[in-house]
Amino acid sequence: MMRNTWTITKIMLRMQYSSAGKQSNTWIYIIVSLILIPFFIMLMQGIHSMVTHAYHMLAEVNQESMLLGLALLFIAAILFFLSFIMILSAFYFSDDITAYIPLPVHPYQLLVGKAANPLIYNYGIAALLFLPFLFMYGSISSAPILFYVYGFILFIIFPIIPFSLVAVILMFIMRYVNIAKNKDRSKIFMGIGSLLFVILVNVLVRLNMDDAAMLDTFTTYMQEQEGLLRMITMIFPPAYFGAGSLHFAADWSGLLFLLALLAVFILCVLLFIWAGQRFYLKGVRGMSSGSKGNLSAKASQKLTQQRSILKTYLLKEFKMIFRTPAFLMQCVIQALFFPVFITVILFLDMGNDLAALVSAAPEKNLFLTLFMISIFLLSTNVTASTAISREGASIKLNLFLPIPFQHLINAKLYVAYLMSMLPFLLLIGVGIYVNIPIHIFIGWIGITLLYNWLAVVINFFIDVYHPKLHWTDEQELFKGRFIPFFISLGQIALFGMITIILWNMNITNVYLIMLILLLSTFIVTDIAHIYLRKKVSLKTLQNLGN
Repeated sequence: MMRNTWTITKIMLRMQYSSAGKQSNTWIYIIVSLILIPFFIMLMQGIHSMVTHAYHMLAEVNQESMLLGLALLFIAAILFFLSFIMILSAFYFSDDITAYIPLPVHPYQLLVGKAANPLIYNYGIAALLFLPFLFMYGSISSAPILFYVYGFILFIIFPIIPFSLVAVILMFIMRYVNIAKNKDRSKIFMGIGSLLFVILVNVLVRLNMDDAAMLDTFTTYMQEQEGLLRMITMIFPPAYFGAGSLHFAADWSGLLFLLALLAVFILCVLLFIWAGQRFYLKGVRGMSSGSKGNLSAKASQKLTQQRSILKTYLLKEFKMIFRTPAFLMQCVIQALFFPVFITVILFLDMGNDLAALVSAAPEKNLFLTLFMISIFLLSTNVTASTAISREGASIKLNLFLPIPFQHLINAKLYVAYLMSMLPFLLLIGVGIYVNIPIHIFIGWIGITLLYNWLAVVINFFIDVYHPKLHWTDEQELFKGRFIPFFISLGQIALFGMITIILWNMNITNVYLIMLILLLSTFIVTDIAHIYLRKKVSLKTLQNLGN
């Protein structure tokens, strides 16, 4: 049984990460690393300072273990959020599952193989978030060697717990969903519905909270040993067991906490396997094909009426994104979900206090914070970095259409630009609600609109020179493509360093800050745009995949 599971897992991972036929991209990784390393050092110094301050403040009231609980809860929340998206994409929106169903393996073995790739991403995120914090906390608290041993064990088992719980919930839901006539549309509705379910649960939990009761509870727990740790981890016991094992690493109680976490881990894995054997294939069957529709005379006439070439190709790009479940999930829903989730939390927790906080913040800090949030949202959108790859092997058919080459390029750039703007429009709405000062508001929007074009051009250029054209499933465009990911990190790191430098400089005039960022963004955008026009030509597209 284990041999078959291991074999199917290796096959699936090999399909995702095979390097056959790929060019060497060492130079890209070197350049991005040179940008990321100083940014990472500056970021870690800032985080270390915050952790140190928080630890000493909590240590005065013997509640420093609360910091461990908060860190694990934060990591669990991130993993829950990402697991919803990755599980839907890998388990259900991936068409290659039909190729594995005839194999002589159990459903749970297919499920374990499918889970391998999302878990790799979960471990990568856990490594970035948990390991630096582990060593920071250990050095500040002069932790014993067992603290690091338990921390490593925690790193191995903790990411699997939220992943397994999310997978079980989704498998149960997908098993009883009626995939009726339009199967592609059902996929889309289930993807949106599952993500909205997370937000709804969060809203209901927070609306039922009584501030006065919370204050009384906080006071009660504050008087108890490790009381705050129990209070904040009440909603997710594995975080309590994990934090307890680290905090009491020098005692036998630390081992007991670790054993309790191991018991939860084993229970989650067994539940995952049982649910996979019971529900997975029943939920997958019938989801691999689209609907067969009939066009009415009115719809047929609308499709065949004459339009401008650019408008027609723009509509074609939009339809490809919104009518393909995988593209809709990755390019639209995933980009929107995190801003929506954070916005809901901010409004429920802070309400009118958010406007007061904005008005009290120094103008320079407020503007730089808004700018950095925008950089993160716009740099991570994958619409531009898959603009060419979405066409697949049929990209060269566009060269035989009576379409000017520049229209084809512009349409892809414009669509990517507009798709990237969707989460930013949400931020603009929040900015209007909290009454951001008008001069900061206008400057922020202007520079962000310019940066969005820069991010689109860079990501599009990367996809032109490193496309993935020979795919059999749309999900392959978003798995194992590390170059676009590292390029996005490079953009965040470059402008992140500029932001950190400006934050620490003795400049209080917000207009001067705006001018510096505007000039920096304009210069880089102009260089990238000129480079794109010179390097991306008709011959470039003709040589794609050669």
